[in-house]
Amino acid sequence: MPFIQYFYVFLWAALAVLCFLIGRRQGLTGYLLSLFFAFMTIWYGLRAFGGLPVFDGILGHVFRGVLIVFLLVIVFIWYRGRKARLSSENKTVPHAEDCHCEHCEDGREEN
Repeated sequence: MPFIQYFYVFLWAALAVLCFLIGRRQGLTGYLLSLFFAFMTIWYGLRAFGGLPVFDGILGHVFRGVLIVFLLVIVFIWYRGRKARLSSENKTVPHAEDCHCEHCEDGREEN
């Protein structure tokens, strides 16, 4: 099954390049995902080309630890960005005294 192992290496590498290119628009999240996929490329490359047992023993625990850290960081960044986006959508724009938009007209009628 060496073909499948090599395929995974090239798949992770393609995803790393794609996320790096998309990272220009997504910012930090895109670059972190690119870094994650680069890590996966190296990890699977060590298995495919080096023959190292990277999913057994201590290396397996290191792999799981890195995955957990990446997951927590990505979820934190996503949550923080979503919270900031929702708070910015809920802010009201102050209007001038002589504003005649629907919102201001409705507010004046109540007074």
